Amino acid sequence: MKLKLLSLITFTCASVTLCAQTTFEPKVTIDADTGDNPYTMATGLIDDDAFLDIMVGTDVDNTLIWYKNNGDATFTKQTNTSNTMSGVGGLKLVDLNNDTFLDILITAYNSDFVAWYANDGLGNFGAEQIIATVPGASGLFVADIDGNTTLDIAVTSYDNSQVVWFANNGSGVFGTSNTIDNTLVNPGSVNMKDIDGDGDLDALISTASYDGNDVIEIFRNDLIPGGTVAFTKDATSVATGKTGFFNATFEDLDGDSNLDILATEVSCGGCVVGNLYWYETDGAGYTETTFTTSIINPSIAQHQDIDGDTLKDIVLSSGTSNAGNDLVWFKNNGGTYGAEQVIDATQSQAFVYNLADYDADGDLDIASCAYNQDDLNYFSNNLIVLGTNDIESDNLAIYPNPAKNSLSFKDMTSESLNLQVFDVIGKSVINTTVLNNGSIDISALNSGLYILRFENSNTTYKFIKQ
Repeated sequence: MKLKLLSLITFTCASVTLCAQTTFEPKVTIDADTGDNPYTMATGLIDDDAFLDIMVGTDVDNTLIWYKNNGDATFTKQTNTSNTMSGVGGLKLVDLNNDTFLDILITAYNSDFVAWYANDGLGNFGAEQIIATVPGASGLFVADIDGNTTLDIAVTSYDNSQVVWFANNGSGVFGTSNTIDNTLVNPGSVNMKDIDGDGDLDALISTASYDGNDVIEIFRNDLIPGGTVAFTKDATSVATGKTGFFNATFEDLDGDSNLDILATEVSCGGCVVGNLYWYETDGAGYTETTFTTSIINPSIAQHQDIDGDTLKDIVLSSGTSNAGNDLVWFKNNGGTYGAEQVIDATQSQAFVYNLADYDADGDLDIASCAYNQDDLNYFSNNLIVLGTNDIESDNLAIYPNPAKNSLSFKDMTSESLNLQVFDVIGKSVINTTVLNNGSIDISALNSGLYILRFENSNTTYKFIKQ
């Protein structure tokens, strides 16, 4: 959202306590030259401020580069991280050595390596550290697999038809390879959640041979206290006979507390049209539902609340290089999903994207990579949430913005209102009563972006403290 006077927009909400509308602003290109074929990305607090930064890895020219969030939804490209890895396809920002700073973790398909780079807390990354050689290293997942509270790593070995994991001692030192599976041909993605309620993480693995025989399988973790891990494949497959699964994740799509599966079949460009699948479980098996979408080669589907109604919607991106829609979303109506709504149709092969509140206004924005165009793009979510008992008027003025010492309020509908001010990480920094045509003292606040919320209102406002 732009730095200007923020005023309330009035909607009529009949017979409901809350109505929400989300619209995305047109594409803003953060970088039109990321390096050749940006194929993976991650979001996190890379340096010592409170604004979410972006890291991008490329498929061709060994590029790992981060983009510093300036706090106003603009980004500054930083110096490339030293990297010799070719074909970066997996990327995570995660604290591997327990120093509270987010390090870089990657898989490199062409180089056959899993590697990481330590962060000093300011966005300066250390030398490349090889964790293991993994032929065709591709899919990547990070979590506590062995139950000892340290972050371990699971990796798919596409060329060796294996899925393996590596135990972390908590200092970024990893043990030897442990097998999750060595029976599936060309595994492409691995994700984990506890689907049976026994306290350990089970694995969801999809394959991408593109031969019409691709599958999704579940492997249950039979963790024994003390750290012994063994995975057992379910007797019944989730899905078989598909062409090129790009990703599959455990999600409760219908709100019944059972973890369903959301999967994308990207196929192979012009070979076969792909699909977005919902595999619903009642605890005794999976039923396939295919979403109707204009995207012919779905790549990444995420299950997140983008319209502020507490229900998680579905956002889908396109892996096709042909003209058409690149980002769409499906509204969750309480366990069923509405028709596709288009976010963008201006990119080419938007394989990957991140959902995050980059501008700290309380809603999820989108950063995406256009593989064919070598672009990193940004879409601001202008979510408006209104209650039926709105307490602000159309003429409410909050000024100046930016502000240095005080923030003034004019034309409120009440003579006084309770007000809270939050920083970008959600901490309440001011809790006070503001008078109509009055002001509040903000001189003690650090410079940066802040959020205002009046009591009994679902509308938020933001301002910049100079």
